[in-house]
Amino acid sequence: MAGTARRGPPDSVHHAWRRLPVHRRPPCRNRAPERARGTVVAGHTRRRPPPAAARAKACRTHGRIRAVATASHGQKSKLTPNERRRALAYAEKRGNLWRARWRGPDGHLESKPGFQTKKDAENYGRDQEAAIRNNTYVDPRAGRITLTEWANTWFPALDLEPNTLDNYRYYIEVHILPTFGDRELHSLEREEIAIWEKRLSVGKRTAREARSTLTNMLNDAIPRYIQANPAARRRGKGRKGMRRIAEAERAQKAWATPLQALLLAERCALLTGLDTDFVMVITAAFTGARWGELLGLPPECVRPGELDFHWKLYELNGRFYRGRPKDGSMRTLDIPPFLDDLFARQLATSRTCTCRGTEDPWCRGGRYVFLSPERTHFRRSNYSDRVFRPAADSWYPRRSSKTAMPVLVDAGERWPGKPVPPWPPAVPGEPFSPPTGRGFARLVSGEGRGRCSECRRTQLLRIDGTLISHKVQAAECPGSGKPPAEDIPLACWLPLRPGLTPHGLRHGHQPWMDNAGIPYILQSERMGHEVPGMRGTYAHPTPEMRGALLSALQRLWEDALGERAR
Repeated sequence: MAGTARRGPPDSVHHAWRRLPVHRRPPCRNRAPERARGTVVAGHTRRRPPPAAARAKACRTHGRIRAVATASHGQKSKLTPNERRRALAYAEKRGNLWRARWRGPDGHLESKPGFQTKKDAENYGRDQEAAIRNNTYVDPRAGRITLTEWANTWFPALDLEPNTLDNYRYYIEVHILPTFGDRELHSLEREEIAIWEKRLSVGKRTAREARSTLTNMLNDAIPRYIQANPAARRRGKGRKGMRRIAEAERAQKAWATPLQALLLAERCALLTGLDTDFVMVITAAFTGARWGELLGLPPECVRPGELDFHWKLYELNGRFYRGRPKDGSMRTLDIPPFLDDLFARQLATSRTCTCRGTEDPWCRGGRYVFLSPERTHFRRSNYSDRVFRPAADSWYPRRSSKTAMPVLVDAGERWPGKPVPPWPPAVPGEPFSPPTGRGFARLVSGEGRGRCSECRRTQLLRIDGTLISHKVQAAECPGSGKPPAEDIPLACWLPLRPGLTPHGLRHGHQPWMDNAGIPYILQSERMGHEVPGMRGTYAHPTPEMRGALLSALQRLWEDALGERAR
């Protein structure tokens, strides 16, 4: 027939092989791959499909191979329940509850009991599998490390300033480890940490800093040991009124006007009898420098019209070490003409400190602009109690063995008076009598006593009314045998700016520049702050900006002098 292929002669060899009464495939050939791919093998006849039982057995035997083959074609996997448990997360019934099961990264079967429903258990197991894929998985056994063990691992790895490390050590050893040291990380609960913070028998600020330290510790344990930080404060939680009160208190930071800064510096100099305190307080107010930057200012960093704040002195347990300013905020500040004149006089008194550190970073001794009469650095707490707080509050603060006392001055001296040893305050509604006894200065005469005009102390009177012989520094006082002088006219200072601190002077420098219209870029440079975004990249202070700033500061100084003279 046209178009039909012509049938060839029969192949005697091929047909002879098919008629042999033996197996229809070579005995040593494995045809499972061809069969799985659906390949037709030459010389084979199609066999009958196996019964249902045989098919089920074949699926169980070769299920994993078939699953891999069908998955490549987008078909649904046909795993048995046991095989599905070996490959996927699943849930197990445990009494009245359910338990989640899943395979960890190492292939071991992990579990988490206590779920109310099967769906919750399955979802939890699938979440763990997703965490494994995203490299955020936390081994349930890893969180069994105690907080003490983690603290001994975490603390030595910190790279912070020594004073910051000392604060961390205090909060950890005194407040955190005594309560949670033996607890495993995974067992810490958010509610118990909140209760612990409230029950700490310390001030609110100390309790808040202790919890912040615990928060930092646990943050670094994520995700290796725990999944979430139980010490972290959740935003928007708690009493809104208390948060607003705390924000209002922070906003009410005490800062000084130029006149208040001038009067404060004058009072500090009167309390110590030194001009160094006057120059130091004025410099803090008119430059916005930090306390440690003032203490660490060497003479070589003072140039005509400029101050280089490239170093800072940090105080730690009564010792000082030298370091860079906070956050690396090294800067050169322009100073107005009046401050340039004050520094020209102050540099003549610069001396070498008495520090004798033998290893870094402790101060080994060097020349500094601001030192005490004993050539030591000013300690923050001592200077605050002895000088700064009395000058700002007009009261000597309460100490462990002494009550708070007002600042007494000799009103007979030039205004605002010369400070004299303090007395306890008078009690309203009760008669006041000058204190007597050891530790109190006798500033007024009494029965049988009179005040010496030379040593300015009260002494016993002779029968003729003259002062008895007395000594001053192992020598006889020139006032011995003379008639007593009149009593000192005593007065008390009024509060100048209660709550003001050295850092409050830095706070005040910012609104001074705001009122003068100084551009933000120059303000940030002067305060040692970074300007974010495009403004910080392309904005630069200009000579005109600097000139306007110096003119504004000089004008503020002169106006303050005029108001003080009224």
